[in-house]
Formats: sequence, C-alpha cells, structure tokens
Amino acid sequence: MPRHLLAFAICCVVLARTSTHPSSAPASTATADDTLWTAIIPEAFPHHIYTWHVRSDGTYREDGRDALSGNAVQPTLSGRWSIEGVRMVLRQDGLAYVFDGVVLGDTYAGTLYFGGRAISRFCAARGERAPDCHAAATVAVNATGISLL
Repeated sequence: MPRHLLAFAICCVVLARTSTHPSSAPASTATADDTLWTAIIPEAFPHHIYTWHVRSDGTYREDGRDALSGNAVQPTLSGRWSIEGVRMVLRQDGLAYVFDGVVLGDTYAGTLYFGGRAISRFCAARGERAPDCHAAATVAVNATGISLL
C-alpha cells in the first residue's frame, strides 16, 4: 500500500508541475525548430551519452558518444516522437528501440524498450549537460501503469 501511495504522490507532482507540453504551444511562439535533449541510459549503455535533436515536426535525430573519449559510438539515427499529456515516446526508425517516459519541466525519464522488452531506464535533460540519473527518483510509464525505477 505505501508504494502505491508514493507512486500516486509522484504522479500528482508530475501533473501539477507540467502545465503545458510542446505540442500544445502555438507554432508562432516557437523560437527554434530543434530542442536538444542529452540522455543517459545507465543499464544498457553505461559509458555513452546521447543527444536527441527533437524537431517540432514530430521527428528527431540521435547521436551517441563515448563519455570519456567523446568519440562517436554510432551513426546519426532518426525517429519519430509523440507526446500526450506528460508522456513522451520516441521510436527509432528501422530499429526496435522505444523510449517511453514522462516529461517534468526540463527532465525526461522512463524506460527504454527493445523489441517490446524493457532493457534499461533512461533519463534526459534539456540542453547540452548530461543528467545524473542517480540523483533523482525516476518515474517511468509503461504498459502496466506507473513504476518506480
């Protein structure tokens, strides 16, 4: 029972602090067509830092680099994103990776799936600075509801 109350309390905070989302903003107020998110995927790719260039047209580009050397670890990938309320989903084109999580202010956190199977949590922050996934509680939305990671 206490775990359910904690999950409910976190959901309330998420909903209270997120008054708007990118898809609800009028096009005329957008100052840039590209929002940068920097992400960490601790369990699946612990030594890599990823950047997502999320565009207002529903597409995104992803680059990955080694955290120590700065060398690229993959070619630039692309995909599509969608948002409904606080839940944002990024789906890679041609690969079975899906990022499913919640946006809270300048933070996006959740679960990375591959072929429908959860493989890691992830966290991302708006901007160029890599987030610290261990510093804050991560709330992930998945097919079974809210889970605490």
